[in-house]
Amino acid sequence: MAEHIFKESEIRNILHCLPEKFIVDFANGIDVSRDHINVQSRRQGLFKRMYDGFSGQGSARHEAINQSLVDGVEGALIWLTEITSSLAQSNLAIVRVNEHIGQLQSNVAKLAVYSADTRQQLERIAADLSGRCDRMTLEIVRIDAEARAVRHIEFVFNKWKSARYSGFNVAGRLYAALEELRWGDFGDYYRSRSNSQLRLKIVEDLINRAVIQLSSDMAINPYDRRASTVWLAVPSNAPPIANEALAYMGDWAVADYHPFVVAVTQTEAPALP
Repeated sequence: MAEHIFKESEIRNILHCLPEKFIVDFANGIDVSRDHINVQSRRQGLFKRMYDGFSGQGSARHEAINQSLVDGVEGALIWLTEITSSLAQSNLAIVRVNEHIGQLQSNVAKLAVYSADTRQQLERIAADLSGRCDRMTLEIVRIDAEARAVRHIEFVFNKWKSARYSGFNVAGRLYAALEELRWGDFGDYYRSRSNSQLRLKIVEDLINRAVIQLSSDMAINPYDRRASTVWLAVPSNAPPIANEALAYMGDWAVADYHPFVVAVTQTEAPALP
C-alpha cells in the first residue's frame, strides 16, 4: 500500500473536523463570570498553533486580536463571530457554540460590570448563530439526508483507501474516520434519524467498510484477531503531529465510558520496527 506521510501544514486538510473543534474550544474558553479569557493559557500545543494560524501570527491583525483578548470579553466575542462565520461549517460546531453563547448571556445578565456593547455583541452573535441553526435544520430536512450521509461515508473511506491516514496507527485511522463522520453530514443524519431502519442499514454498511479497510491495512483475514495487539503500534516514519492531532481530537473522552477513544488517542503506543 502506498504511503502518504503528512506534514503539520497538511493536517487541517486531512482532518476537516479540526477547525470545527477549535471553534468550539475557543468559545468554551470565554468565561464572563470571571471576566477572563483563558483559551490560550488553558490549551497548548496544537490548539495554540491553530490559534496562531487562524489569527495570522506575526501580522498587525494578530496583534490586534491579542490586544482585544486582553481588553476583555467583547474582543473575544468579535473574533468568535469572525471565525464562526468564516470557518464553522458543521451543524455540530454551530449548535455547541450557540449553546455556550446562551450560557454567556445568562451570566452577563447577572453581572452589572459588563457594558451595553458587550451585551449587544452577545445578542448579535446569538441571533446569527440561531439563524444559522434554523437554516441548517431546514436544509437537512429539505435535502435528502440519507444521500448526503452515504456520500460522506464514501468520501471518508476513499480518503482512507488512498493512504491519507497512513501517518496514524491502524486503530487511529479508524478513529480519525469516525471523527470525520461524526462532525459532518453523516453525523447530522445519524443524530436526526432516531432508530430508523435506514439509519441501521447505513451504520451496518459503515461497520462493514471499516472491517474491510482495517483488514486490508493489517493484511489479515477479517476474522483473524491474532494481530490485534499491533493495532496501536505507531508507524516508524509517523510525524509527531499525527499523534498530537489524535490526542487533541480525543481529549473529551473519559476512560470508564470511552475506553476505545482513550486507548487510541490518550496513551503512548509502541512504535513499529
